[in-house]
Amino acid sequence: MTNILHNEKGAALVVTLAIVAILLTAALQMGKFTGDSVMATLAEKDRFQAEQFALSGIHLAMMILVDDAEKNTTDSVQEAWADPDMLSQAVNELGLEKEALTIKITDELSKIQVNALLLTFPGNELNPDQSRIWENLLRLRFSDDKTMDERDPAQIINSLKDWLDSGDDDAVTGMSGAESDYYLGLDPPYICADGPFNDIDEVLTVKGISENLLKNETTDEIDASAEETELSDIFTVYGLDNERTEHGGYRYTGKVNINTAGVDVLAALLPEGMEDLARDLADFRGQKSELEQIFVNPLDNGWYKKVIELSEKELNRFERTVTYSSDIFKIDCRTQKNDVSVIRVAYLKREKHKESGKWVCRIIQMERE
Repeated sequence: MTNILHNEKGAALVVTLAIVAILLTAALQMGKFTGDSVMATLAEKDRFQAEQFALSGIHLAMMILVDDAEKNTTDSVQEAWADPDMLSQAVNELGLEKEALTIKITDELSKIQVNALLLTFPGNELNPDQSRIWENLLRLRFSDDKTMDERDPAQIINSLKDWLDSGDDDAVTGMSGAESDYYLGLDPPYICADGPFNDIDEVLTVKGISENLLKNETTDEIDASAEETELSDIFTVYGLDNERTEHGGYRYTGKVNINTAGVDVLAALLPEGMEDLARDLADFRGQKSELEQIFVNPLDNGWYKKVIELSEKELNRFERTVTYSSDIFKIDCRTQKNDVSVIRVAYLKREKHKESGKWVCRIIQMERE
């Protein structure tokens, strides 16, 4: 074994590697047999094997997340599943060629939950905490000079609410919202969903929202990372609360994991005027000792108080919108076999099995890109 065995966090991964290696070996043997007897071209054989690599990568990620849940009650950027180098080492233990398989695990609850903008479903009441998060995010992205930036935060928030809400006789929110009458006048026409988003790209169908939603017009400086930001980097459609509401409805928690949230999301969570401290929060999470290169700051509940000071009102509001753990993760598996490349994306829910009490991961959505 490599140095992975000598790393406390890496050692936890080794438990899963033997199982995945066996599955992968079996898949490769099946690929060879099937390719020799059925598949007509080398490209088809390569694609088959690349698909098996990707599926094996997803199963490896599931095992890593289960192992993590058995050892920790929090999820953070300090853990093995969030470390690209650790994931690369885990893949190397499978004996694959370099870049044959890469895995990326993302905490979906590190993002803003678009469906949490409404308090409950079905319903039509705006969630004030989530509305404030949206206002902060858009304020930091949009310019006050409407001659150079026509995007309107109020229009976007009102239109999102109208897309989500129901039971209000299709009443338009404010002066700039939009219900089905507006969308039926477009080419091509479509109707307002009056319910939650199922895919983040659906947000682009809402009045006032386009692919330049996250473009930063508040500064003349060119921020390459900001320009490359996509909706799925900031927003998620996941976050459904497992508990039913008092009247049998459902809701989205809206809680963001501040142990994994990016700087843009942290800035939106903070009170207006404190957004520059988002970078300080991120730096605190990632601080390591000079010699041993280990994380020095534990990310237990309330750790942010060591970095920022909030008033009692700000503290209560902040606590309502944050969490320190997650149960939804996105897995990106990219594989390469000769000239054939395959990308598989899976969304996993990590939970305890009702009967056995053991942690498991189940796939709730799978995509091929």
